[in-house]
Amino acid sequence: MVVSRRIVFSLLLNCLMVLLYMPPLACAAEAPTKSAKSPPIAYEDKVQPIFQKHCVKCHSEKNRKAEFDLSSTASLLKGGESGAGLVAGKPDESLLYEYLHDGAMPPEGSPPLSKQELETIRQWIHSGLHFKEKPESTTTVLSQHDVLPILYRRCAMCHGPEYQEGGLDVRSKANILTGGKAGTSVIAGKPAESLLIKYIVKKTCPPKGEISRAGIEPMTAEELTTLKDWIAQGLNEVNESAEINLAKDPLVSKEDRQFWSFQSPQQVTPPTVKHAELVKNPIDAFLLHKLEAQNLSYAPEADKRTLIRRATFTLTGLPPTPEEVRAFLADESDHAYETLIDRLLKSPRYAEKWGRFWLDLAGYADSEGKRSADLIRKYAYRYRDYVIRAFDEDKPYDVFLTEQLAGDELVDYAAPNSATPEVIEKLVATGFLRMAPDGTSANPVNRVSDRMEVISDEIDVLFRSVFGLTMNCARCHSHKYDPIPQRDYYRAMAIFKGAYDEYDWMTPQPFSNQWKRARSRLLTIIPEEEQRAIDEHNAPIKKKIEIIEAKLNVKKIDRTKKKKLDKQLKELKAKLKTPNMIRALWDRGRPSPTYIYRRGDENQPTRLVEPGPPSAIADGISPYHVEPIKQTTEKTGRRLAFARWLTQPDHPLTSRVIVNRIWKKHFGTGIVKSLDNFGALGTPPSHPELLDWLAVDFVKQGWQFKKLHRLIMTSQAYRQSSAITPEHQKSDPENRLLSRMPLRRLEAEELRDSLIFTAGELDETQFGTPAAVEVRPDGLVTAKRTQQGWRRSVYVRHRRKEMPTFLEVFDLPQMNPNCTARQNSTVVSQPLLLVNNKLVHDLADLFAKQVRTRAGNDPKLQIETAYQLAFQRDPLPGETEIALASLKLLGQPVENQKQKDKTAPDGLTEYCHVLLNSAEFLYID
Repeated sequence: MVVSRRIVFSLLLNCLMVLLYMPPLACAAEAPTKSAKSPPIAYEDKVQPIFQKHCVKCHSEKNRKAEFDLSSTASLLKGGESGAGLVAGKPDESLLYEYLHDGAMPPEGSPPLSKQELETIRQWIHSGLHFKEKPESTTTVLSQHDVLPILYRRCAMCHGPEYQEGGLDVRSKANILTGGKAGTSVIAGKPAESLLIKYIVKKTCPPKGEISRAGIEPMTAEELTTLKDWIAQGLNEVNESAEINLAKDPLVSKEDRQFWSFQSPQQVTPPTVKHAELVKNPIDAFLLHKLEAQNLSYAPEADKRTLIRRATFTLTGLPPTPEEVRAFLADESDHAYETLIDRLLKSPRYAEKWGRFWLDLAGYADSEGKRSADLIRKYAYRYRDYVIRAFDEDKPYDVFLTEQLAGDELVDYAAPNSATPEVIEKLVATGFLRMAPDGTSANPVNRVSDRMEVISDEIDVLFRSVFGLTMNCARCHSHKYDPIPQRDYYRAMAIFKGAYDEYDWMTPQPFSNQWKRARSRLLTIIPEEEQRAIDEHNAPIKKKIEIIEAKLNVKKIDRTKKKKLDKQLKELKAKLKTPNMIRALWDRGRPSPTYIYRRGDENQPTRLVEPGPPSAIADGISPYHVEPIKQTTEKTGRRLAFARWLTQPDHPLTSRVIVNRIWKKHFGTGIVKSLDNFGALGTPPSHPELLDWLAVDFVKQGWQFKKLHRLIMTSQAYRQSSAITPEHQKSDPENRLLSRMPLRRLEAEELRDSLIFTAGELDETQFGTPAAVEVRPDGLVTAKRTQQGWRRSVYVRHRRKEMPTFLEVFDLPQMNPNCTARQNSTVVSQPLLLVNNKLVHDLADLFAKQVRTRAGNDPKLQIETAYQLAFQRDPLPGETEIALASLKLLGQPVENQKQKDKTAPDGLTEYCHVLLNSAEFLYID
């Protein structure tokens, strides 16, 4: 039988289709009958026991590590500081499973979960989070703590501490029930009949005129639902204690507190060394002990010319004069060097140089930053002057800190006749807490989130500069490396709530009368004598103003005459004197409650906390304790209590951090290299015993900076040469053992001020309003000259978006929010600026004129004088020969046809310009 190819192909295709779609018989025979689905894993049966075994110790209602509580199903589903920990059906998107799977939980030292336990949790999440009993909803039982943060955020601006529009105050359940002029604002169980809800639903509140003007935003639909549910449930109120014993905080273990920087510094006996003749004071004993262990010793002592140049720049930021150098070289007494140090410490230039050191830490600037407007801080300079005066007086550091943290709580500034210099000084000192960038003057950038940025920056400034700790990451989550739980951040925030309150805000600038909700953080306190002088000056001007205003009020007045009169009125008002204001922070005694914000988001408040410092710093020192202050106005006393806790003699960090910073300024590197991180990720101290000895001695000597400077600078370590030998390079390449003195480049202010000083053009006027700057169209920013010359850099206006160009090129830091360590860069823009900048050329010309005044027209004498002024030494014979040849060459007529019959630029000016550009001028041995 003959079969066609088409039929065969069709049969084969049918067989193939059967094979492809036929179920595997063997597998089908072995598979069980699917009569019913397998029961899902129940939380209570298999998952809860795992959590009880491994997790509840840290994540209970009491402990709440990472703000995560596993003691109930409601809190389990609610999540922690990072949000919800479980996503039904999606293990890979569930943070709880991620942490367990990656080994981040349980913490190191605890037994990990087994593979079977992890798989059980994974399957439970994958199957949809099954519970035997329906878990209680996280929103079924609401309390005042769910509602009050919403009312503070949306309503307290008009119905809170400063204003109670319609007689209503929303800051507590009792006040809400009392209501206002229209009666009770809520009716338990009846949200639809509650006036509070009616006004919000009808959008009567907040008033349209205030939205986006005073930092007010309408309530969201979710917030309104929460408020309605709370009323519907009967206005439930719970008494939740926010107080935690810091010394027994379960989130910080005893082992955590044993970390070296959280323990009080100990009195240490200086070690014995082989070369006792090199020990000028105990510092040398500690340093030599480590050097000798490596078969090293100090470098030879530097020559006297190097020492006076080094010491003078270190303490004053300026070079010594030729006369001062000659006097020091001629002094052959045994204590000539110590006498030099004492003289420099008494110089007013010392305070200007070292005041700048603290202004970096504080984040000092003459403008607000944040916004493109970068508004000028007209009165910030008063804080700058306070700092400089404090260094000049050698104010003890504990007093210095206390005044800056709580000066307003130290004095009764609201009492009659309180405007004494002491009271004003204490208020000005609180400018330390007002230096961070602050853009909340303008609208619509005065929302709660904008205010939180200001508070966050100030906390960052304080903790990095004074504590040497990075605190800001704990705003959103517990610190990853240091024992700083998230609630520690909000405890710290609560310390400042009496003055820095995101729900009771004060703007950083004077405000318009049209914006009645704003209050400025500028105080006007005037001594009687100043007020009398102002009144005497203004009285005749005011009389003239009254006469002109009376003329202008005449109904029929000639338009031209009115325009003259208006001009006179404007001129007269400009002549009126107004008192200086104080950029201060002050406690108003009415802090809002402080809640932990999940992920740092103020729209997600969780648990209430009380004020307190980091709980890791609790062993061996007196606890933080607040006594409310009752003066003419009531104050919380929180910041004063914090300042006193911080300045205890045996506080683990306060003295250690500051002596380490001072050490770095002298030796180029801190004993702890990471100046603002004394935590787990910081660099361990190179000489821990020396750091402790210095910290203890600093306190014993009265917390005084000048004594610390003298101690460091009279050591043999400080007197070493900076020369590097092959032995140094091999055994101490980074100079961590201080086997030599480091070479350093002048800082930005030192370089600019030295150029001006060498040219004989330094205006040494102290204090007062900043020196004005000129902003050219090409962006170059230069300080304007006064009648006496140019003022020191510390007195030049430092606007954040208009930094003086010269200083910025040489690494003057932008304060965002502050600077804890200056960086020295080496970039091509620096030599180009020195070569081409007009100011440097002008100063070279003035330098040359000063040389001629001193040396006359003798070229050789001119060269010697120029070297003495620029480098504080005589030129070497070879240098003199080169200089003479250069002067002769520079003085030749120009052969260029276009400039025929003209002479070259002044040779001495050009040579002086070369000296100002030299490495010897820029660097200190």
